Amino acid sequence: MPPLSHFVPPLLAALLLSACTTLDTRVSRESVLQAVSAKTGQPVALATPETARAGPYDLPTADDAVRLALTRSPAVAATLAELDAAEAQAVQAGLLKNPFFHASLLYPHDSHGKAIDLGLSWDVLGLLTLGPRQEAADRGRQATRLKAVAGLLELAAQSRAAWYAHLAEREGAAWLVDQTEATDLGAEIAQRLEQAGNLPPLAAASAQAVRLETREALEEARLAAQASRDRLARLLGVAAPEQLQLPERLPRLPDKDPAAPDAAAQEAADLGLAALAAELEHVRQRGEAVGRMAWTDGIELGWSWERETGGEWKDGPSLGVALPLFDTGEARRAGLRFEAARLEARMAERRLALAREARDAAGRMQRARTRVENLREKLLPLLSDAQDQALLQYNAMQKSPFHLLDLKQRELAALRQLVAGLGDYWQARTSLEALNMGVSLESGDTARAAAMAAAPQTGSGGH
Repeated sequence: MPPLSHFVPPLLAALLLSACTTLDTRVSRESVLQAVSAKTGQPVALATPETARAGPYDLPTADDAVRLALTRSPAVAATLAELDAAEAQAVQAGLLKNPFFHASLLYPHDSHGKAIDLGLSWDVLGLLTLGPRQEAADRGRQATRLKAVAGLLELAAQSRAAWYAHLAEREGAAWLVDQTEATDLGAEIAQRLEQAGNLPPLAAASAQAVRLETREALEEARLAAQASRDRLARLLGVAAPEQLQLPERLPRLPDKDPAAPDAAAQEAADLGLAALAAELEHVRQRGEAVGRMAWTDGIELGWSWERETGGEWKDGPSLGVALPLFDTGEARRAGLRFEAARLEARMAERRLALAREARDAAGRMQRARTRVENLREKLLPLLSDAQDQALLQYNAMQKSPFHLLDLKQRELAALRQLVAGLGDYWQARTSLEALNMGVSLESGDTARAAAMAAAPQTGSGGH
């Protein structure tokens, strides 16, 4: 048996060059938490649904809805799990292959004794590409963290938009209840007048038709309010929507609107574009690592021990090189080139969409503000004055009760339009604020871009 000292040098060299990396997911989570806090402008504490408190949930503002979503929504736990999995993949991609120990027992044909052959080998090609692979893994980490930040910010923006949407639906339904009562009263008066012979059947039928239409509209409004509440509860991670305690009405128009970012600032803030850029660098770094091993996909250095039939031991270094006869690596290199071209095209596509999204959101917000201001400052005061005049004329027996009811229904319809305008305003404002934070609510482009950019790559470390 050879001395133990013969085994020490190769084993020690393999251990020193193993480049082991410790997996610690807390770093990625803390990085994402800080990024989300910086984007939202307020402290954020992420938690899983299991650690969140039980209801009821008092949500007087949209910010409260956002905080609840980030501490209770199952989407947060899923995002953090994806982040941890990507961190593990990044660590794996930066590892070297394990050394390989092999042994053989030879039976000589001359019957002079058995021979033993021992060997320790290690594929060192991964060492030559370790630097580019670790840089590629870091780029992959960055892309994944950007995807996580984009997903959490999009959840926050969706929760905010859903909070406004439900309040708008519920307040609109409340005004429709008053309008339904007015149409019911009009239909009842019309029926009595028809029975007394003081109203034509066609006019009475018209009042009944308006009553039915209003009741159907009320039923649809209530269903829409229930659906919007269910969607809000789902985004917040609340199983029982009735546990949500919300204000009675939408916030009114603020004094100032957020400014739309210029093109350069928007490109710099967009997380989908940043994730695509990080993944493009990731692919390029992987391409550099693959390019370094274009002539082979394996180089083994080793140390061998051999026992002769006479009992003597011999040892010495060994070298092995994989011959690229079947897999030349051209497909891998071409695949990375195609992937880089795809990402570049996606980035160009995203840049073209950014300015349009901001312009559309700002335009919708301004149109909604103008609509609400016109209703509030022009139409509703006119209708109120008209009702006062009609009441005086009714008391003087110059107007019928139908005229009063018609004016009341017009006022209630205008109030519903005002609430709808407020809902449109807050939806557009939320979309613009989301764009300022770097995410898009228009069609989910940010989440899809980040998800595609940070999609896990197949393969393992040590190449």
